[in-house]
Formats: sequence, structure tokens, C-alpha cells
Amino acid sequence: RAATSVKRYSTAQAAPFRLQYGVRPSQLESKAHSLGWEAIQALVEPSFVQHWQFSSEKEKKGFLALGFSRAFSQFFPLTLVERVEATCKMHYLALLIDDQLDKMNAADMLSYRELIMQIARGKAEPDRSICVEWMLFDTLQSMRTIDEALASVLVEGFCTLLQMQTAPERTIIKHLGPYLERREIDVGRSFYTALIRFGANLHLSPSELQQTSALESTAFRFMGVLNDVFSWDKEWKAYQEHSTDGAQPFSAVHVLAQETGLPYPACKRLMYSYCRELELVLAQSAAEIRESAGGTLRPEMEKYVKGLEYLMSGIELWSQWTPRYR
Repeated sequence: RAATSVKRYSTAQAAPFRLQYGVRPSQLESKAHSLGWEAIQALVEPSFVQHWQFSSEKEKKGFLALGFSRAFSQFFPLTLVERVEATCKMHYLALLIDDQLDKMNAADMLSYRELIMQIARGKAEPDRSICVEWMLFDTLQSMRTIDEALASVLVEGFCTLLQMQTAPERTIIKHLGPYLERREIDVGRSFYTALIRFGANLHLSPSELQQTSALESTAFRFMGVLNDVFSWDKEWKAYQEHSTDGAQPFSAVHVLAQETGLPYPACKRLMYSYCRELELVLAQSAAEIRESAGGTLRPEMEKYVKGLEYLMSGIELWSQWTPRYR
């Protein structure tokens, strides 16, 4: 059946998690999409349930339990209603493709990455018997029909994300500074910023994008480090069970522990607190941008600045309850 029942997600353990690490509450403003995540789920998930080639019924149920529709509502609340379906499908596809890459050996990963990039750029026709190929191709074609300029930026952002996620050097960084620089790109800065702008129809000039570069850097360091904090226990367990290739965990928690000798729980607390400091940096950078513009930004710029803040708050809210990190 194409339809899928609406799932409800608990947030009961959010506060205990934060309190466990002695971290103050977030000062970021959060927002949910006006459609509501249930409506977004009903709009987007049936096509994945019907067509996506999950390896088992268990894998399909696990995917649906992750709450990507609710995540989308909190990550991208400024998305125009008429752009929700295409934007949300692309969000789902990026996450599903990332999961596929994680299961491949190096050679298969690189060849698969190149194929996906060729399809995304419209340089290769999809195999209509393979869901990921035709769904990616059709979704991006629909986005080009809606807004060719912003869709083109999105495609390149998506390809950059694939390249960064499969680069071999990502696992050999040993110091926190270089790691944080790498992580803000690796976590999807070019893709998610393009997704915000496409969804909300925000056409910014090159000079405006340059002005917001520092904000983007802060937002995606926050996103990457927060991901590292919440996923660490699961990642460390997986590493201990499958540490056969000599690669080290790609996580700020691990890098900080190696540099300082502190135990992992202490490093999780420190990196979580670092995220709170990044919130202050974001507010200061936003104030400086407004001041340099004479106190007022164009409405599109103001929306984009707010969109980055909503993405940050949404990432934390979702991370606190999603089964993806447990």
C-alpha cells in the first residue's frame, strides 16, 4: 500500500540528555513548518514506502522511525508550501544515499558516487529499474522546473557533499582545528544552505553570500559537532566491533580525547558546551552584518539568516530523540 500511517515521536528524553552533560539551554529560536510534520510525512513518505528498494522490512521500518518528516519541518520551516514536496524528497534522498555509501567498500563507494553525481547533473540517464537513480533524477528535474538557478546551485552542493563524505583523508585528521574546518563542509554546508535557499526562494547576490559566509561557517560547525556529540556512543560501539581497517572514528569527541587525554564523556560535555558558544558567535555575526548594512537587511537576507538559526535549533531538537543516534 502506498499510504503510510502517521508516526508520533517522543521528546521526553531531551531535557535529561542536556542535563546529563551539564549544558545550559539553547538560546536559538526554533520553528516548525506551517504545514505540520504529519502533513509533510503524508506528502513525501508514501513514494519512498512504495518504491524504495529497502533490503528488508526491518530496514524500511527503521527508516520510517527516524522521523525525517519531523526533522524537515524543524530544519526548513521557511520552505514555501509549493516547494515542500521536492525539497523534502531531496533531503530524504541525500540521507538515504549517505547510508548506502556507508555500507560500501572504498572501490564501490567511489564508482557509485560518480554515477550518482552524473545523474544529479543530468549527464547520465537513470536506470528506471533502480529507484535511487530515477527518483534522484526526477526530483532534481522537478526542482529545475520550479527554479533552475537555485536548483543548479543545489545540485553542485549535493555533489560536493558526496565528494566530502567519500574523501579518504577525512579519517586521518588528528587535530581539532583542522577537524572543525573540515567538518563544517563534510556535514553538508554547501548542500543544506542551497536547500534552505531553494525551499524559501531566496535569491542572494554574490556579495550577500559572501557576507553570510561567517554565519554559515558557525552554523555548520555547530551542526557537525552536535552530530558528533549525539552519535558518539553509537559510533564508538560500531568502531569497536568493526575496527579492522586501521581507520579512526571521524568525530570531534575522538579528536579532542586524543589531544587532551580526557575521557570520552568529558569530551562530549566540552564539545556540547562549544555548541552553546557557537550560538553566541552566530548572534554576534548576525548583528555585525546588520550593522554593516545600516541596520536593515533585505527581506531575503533576513530570512536566510533566520533560516540558518532554525536549521541549527532543528538539528538539536531532532538529535535529542531520533533513533538514528541510539
